[in-house]
Amino acid sequence: MAKLVRIKSELKTNKNKAFWHMVFALFFTLTFTGVGVGMIFAILLGKSDLNIAFPSMFLGIAFILFALFLIAKHNYGILNAGVKGEQQTYEILKQLPKDFTVITNPVIHNRGSVNELDFVVIGTNGVFVIESKNYRGIIKGNTSVQSWKQIKHGKNKTYEKEVKNPAKQVYRQGRRMNKMFIDFGISADVFPILYFVDDRSELKIADDAQLDIAIINNQEDLLDFIMNSKGKRIVDSGERAEIIRFFKK
Repeated sequence: MAKLVRIKSELKTNKNKAFWHMVFALFFTLTFTGVGVGMIFAILLGKSDLNIAFPSMFLGIAFILFALFLIAKHNYGILNAGVKGEQQTYEILKQLPKDFTVITNPVIHNRGSVNELDFVVIGTNGVFVIESKNYRGIIKGNTSVQSWKQIKHGKNKTYEKEVKNPAKQVYRQGRRMNKMFIDFGISADVFPILYFVDDRSELKIADDAQLDIAIINNQEDLLDFIMNSKGKRIVDSGERAEIIRFFKK
């Protein structure tokens, strides 16, 4: 099994925040709705002299809170899918041989920019920057454009939405890591990987921008690419330890 270095995930932190936003929004929605409805019944039964506008205000606030609940629920769903995808990728990467080190959620601080990555794998053959995406359905697009299409087929309807081009994202991450290595005198080769966790997804991606990244949606292919890629030079134990210490800071 590979050596493992786990760093706190910003994605998990954001997921937890979205969960509590959702809970609080629902709680106050029900509270304001209950108070407003109770006031209306009291007015209709003649047990209150309040103006009808007063409970209407509570119901109006409840409506706004319910809209916020729906937004928080949507965000939570997206973040939760991302967390599940990262966990599945982590379980796969753990299967690498013991001479590989898997770092979760490392952060690059380079030349004024700060970027959290999903995974970095360090081996004798190079350093692998992995961006995992938990998308389902057909993923269609070109690496040169800003957004791709995600198409999912339901029982009676086809759903289609745009997603941000993740190929450009992992390409930039690889370039930033290369620059960071230059600044710190590290000569290891960097291999960017875009990994789609759900192997049922169908990729229709054209690399017209020639980004030179690996786009993979199969567990065996991911492990094979990492273990069998050939860097220009062997990364010795001292350099690997230096890279690991950098990300553990």
